[in-house]
Amino acid sequence: MDFDPLAALTATGVAGYVAIVAGCLARDELGLSNGEIRGAALLVAALIGILLAANLLVGRHGSAE
Repeated sequence: MDFDPLAALTATGVAGYVAIVAGCLARDELGLSNGEIRGAALLVAALIGILLAANLLVGRHGSAE
């Protein structure tokens, strides 16, 4: 599968908007503090980064065979 820069840029922009809306809802509707939201966001970002790195590494390893 080839890398599509337009799709990556679009996905990044959409993810940013979703993060803003989720943060506002968590603070205003659920009553979470900014620190609690920040901690959860860092954990989710780390998990997504690990999954993307694993996918990239497995993809490169699988294509070399």
